[in-house]
Amino acid sequence: MNKETLKEMFNFTSKKKETIIMGVLIIIQLLIYTFSYPFIMQKVVDEAIPQENINLVILLSIILIAIVIIRFITDRKCNILRKNYCYDNNTEIKNKVFKSIQDAKISELDKIQAGNLFEIVGPQSWEAGHLFIWNFVGIISVRLALTIAISIILLILNFKLGLIILGIFAISYIVLTPFYFKTLKVYKKLQNIVIELQGKINEYIEAYSTTKTLKLEDINLSQISTLLDKSKSEMIKSSKIISFHNGLFSLLTFGAVISILVIGGNELSMGIGLASTIMLMIDYVDDINRHMKSLLEHVHGLNNRYNCFLNVLKVSKIDKEMDNGILELNNVNSVEFKDVSLSYDGINTILDKISFKVDKPMQIAIVGKSGAGKTSLVNLLPRFYEINNGSILINGEDYRNYKLDELRNNIAYVFQEPVIFNKTIMDNIKFGNNENISEEEIIKVCRQIGLDKKIMQLPNGYDTVIDAKSDLLSYGEKQLLSFARAILKNADIIILDEVTSNLDLEFEESIMKATKEMLDNKLSFVIAHRLNTIKNSDLILFIENKKILEMGTHDELINKHGYYYNLYASKENVVKI
Repeated sequence: MNKETLKEMFNFTSKKKETIIMGVLIIIQLLIYTFSYPFIMQKVVDEAIPQENINLVILLSIILIAIVIIRFITDRKCNILRKNYCYDNNTEIKNKVFKSIQDAKISELDKIQAGNLFEIVGPQSWEAGHLFIWNFVGIISVRLALTIAISIILLILNFKLGLIILGIFAISYIVLTPFYFKTLKVYKKLQNIVIELQGKINEYIEAYSTTKTLKLEDINLSQISTLLDKSKSEMIKSSKIISFHNGLFSLLTFGAVISILVIGGNELSMGIGLASTIMLMIDYVDDINRHMKSLLEHVHGLNNRYNCFLNVLKVSKIDKEMDNGILELNNVNSVEFKDVSLSYDGINTILDKISFKVDKPMQIAIVGKSGAGKTSLVNLLPRFYEINNGSILINGEDYRNYKLDELRNNIAYVFQEPVIFNKTIMDNIKFGNNENISEEEIIKVCRQIGLDKKIMQLPNGYDTVIDAKSDLLSYGEKQLLSFARAILKNADIIILDEVTSNLDLEFEESIMKATKEMLDNKLSFVIAHRLNTIKNSDLILFIENKKILEMGTHDELINKHGYYYNLYASKENVVKI
């Protein structure tokens, strides 16, 4: 753990001041107990019992009991506080990670498997939240401080024996250090396997319909089984290292006890030692053994939490969307692309020198073969991706000069797959829109697009809870619901991406009706494979080989007998002239 990462960990954690104060208080109360215990025991064994001083025995016993009770109360209080701090910290870290994902560039999120993001936002954030709070108190303030305190007491009780015992433990530390680093590597490898495993499980569960349709069950099971075997192998390897580590440490501890009995017993027989000293030293060696083993367990837990923290830190540092705009955007009257080029990886060009200008109101259809760059083009409008060259102007101004929120508030996007949330139908339609939209407005829009009748047939009408997998609404009806949401946004720019490609003729007509309702007095960009849905567009852009090869109305492009004509002829079975 380098100094920079340690600093990141400290600054990443909420309740750090409270945790440090709590750790210091625990150190103080434990040190009071640790140093008072040998003094009281020596007084009892060497003075009170031989002198049969019952009053002194009772007094020292009462003091020891009081110290133990105070320790119990403070320990309990500190544990409760520590857990509360962990919960608070976990909440804050989850919020940080989720906000980072929300603010991240889409191009950066594209590089991370969706299942891995779920794992990082969930279990890994929880582990990372424990890293500083739990391990600061568990390792630094308790185990380490107590080990140092006990070492001092051993030297005070018998300097020669204390040196021998501490020498044995120092040797054990040197011998066991390589095992620690080996365990660190194993834990890192194991965690990466677990992340990959969880990611695949999440994705397989999400796509179970596709799995069954394509009969991929055996392939999926084979991949999961392979990852489980890898995980098992690394866990067994880790267990063997830890077991050997603990066994070797116990052997060294046994050597320390033998040294105390031999040397201490010899001193006692010579009349220069005390029985209480031997007893206390054996007791404290046992304490060191217990604390060191506990420290070892904490260190293994620390490795896991540290790796989780690094993953969380990596996500929290994902490049954010650039929003340097300062201009307001109340309405959109024109959009112009000037020699726009796009590459996702800086190597492969997706769009090359795209140029066109459109003014409101206008419907622009974008056609071309799959993979031609149609969706990439419209995704530039809300700045999902940043252009590499050229410029995009809105109302004659570089659109990067507008505030990002302002830009996106003026864009309504209906995706190919309907976006449905686990909410009521009413809340689904309201989602992302002005909360002041009245139910009357929502019902009016649903009537206009032919969705109200179906909704009213449901048990709770507009208050019926649905989700993406729900069969209460058909696929087409869910798409209409997405349209209703977009219509109510009342944005100046509308993007429709293959919204009719998976619909039958009946729902296509309903969508076209909704489209007409939606596109009135707007600037709309429509991507469609079914050319009959875009024949009446004001402008058609034909994209192929990363460029706009043709541009014009349907009639102009048909009369041109070029790329669009050939595409239209093949789709509509038109006889070529």
